[in-house]
Amino acid sequence: MPKKLTLDMARKIAKKHDGECLSTEYINSKTPMLWKCHQGHIWSIPFNNIKNQKTWCPTCHSPRKTIDDMRQHARTRKGDCLSDKYYNRDTKLKWNCEKSHIWEARSEDVLRGTWYPVCAGNISYTIEIAKQIASDRNGECLSTEYINNCSKLLWKCIEGHLWSAPLFSIKNLGNWCPYYAGNARLTLEDMCTLAQKKGGGCLSDKYFNNSTKLKWVCKNNHIWEAVPASIRQGTWCPFCSRFTREKLCREIVSKYLRPPSKIRRPDFLKTPEYHQGLELDIPYYDYGFAIEVQGEQHEKFNKFFHRGDPNNFIKQQARDQLKKELCEENWITLRESCDNNDPKKASEIIDKHLQDRNFAVFDFTKPIGWDTPLTLDE
Repeated sequence: MPKKLTLDMARKIAKKHDGECLSTEYINSKTPMLWKCHQGHIWSIPFNNIKNQKTWCPTCHSPRKTIDDMRQHARTRKGDCLSDKYYNRDTKLKWNCEKSHIWEARSEDVLRGTWYPVCAGNISYTIEIAKQIASDRNGECLSTEYINNCSKLLWKCIEGHLWSAPLFSIKNLGNWCPYYAGNARLTLEDMCTLAQKKGGGCLSDKYFNNSTKLKWVCKNNHIWEAVPASIRQGTWCPFCSRFTREKLCREIVSKYLRPPSKIRRPDFLKTPEYHQGLELDIPYYDYGFAIEVQGEQHEKFNKFFHRGDPNNFIKQQARDQLKKELCEENWITLRESCDNNDPKKASEIIDKHLQDRNFAVFDFTKPIGWDTPLTLDE
């Protein structure tokens, strides 16, 4: 009979790797635990992966590249890497080919085998080519002289935006107006204006870049942190959106299956550890399922939701796993998740469950009503 896994076993195995197991309890082999390697990297993974699949730190396993690695690779192409610092694989570096052409490219692309495209295709750039490309995009190249592929030219788009960029980035990388692409340098004022349009505000006093978190407040005075990129893409208050999504999902499902049960903490979800009971979002006990409206905090560590403590993420996953197991023991299937206001999405969740339970299936999104069966082979 195999040995039962324990927290002590996890700690001993971590010690063999010169690391630590930071979790304070062991639940089961599928529940992620928190680990730390000798380099200080922290990650979460089930004990089973460490013990039986013999995995360890994912960061150490893929060693970080250096500027020397880039120079060595360039030498294999009879060229050189002219940059003096390596940041990450997505940051562009300056390269020099054997014909002394200089250009910028991501290290990831170069390591994959790309090199200077002008040499590869025997292309000769001219100012006429630049002007023709601009014209093809309903814009203009305002420069009068082409020097080399690294020299910036002046461009103008159909909306009158002006910017500078090398011809190489326009022709070979497909770049165009950075204002349309969202690459223009933004400011704190832009962030405040963006927040005001959503009925809230930006509480930070400095803007760094599109991927550095700022502090935001919504009209309901919820405060959270998020990167500008996500706010510009349409996300907003995680508190309001979470309850809004759940409310919308409940309304959609109620329209077709009547309102869900008001008992959201059933007896079978009450345990010695959770004596008040774990909660279901939208339960339909008569139909044998419940819909859980899950946010990203259920899938990955979120500094805001988990109050800066990775252990809270581990506990979150443990609660989710326990809830799922207790529901399965009581013949309740969890469906995740109706995370938007799309009636079709809600319909698909219900359809899938009812089909699994051999109920008649209907297309709930068509206005003609309950008497139209859904064609299952569509």
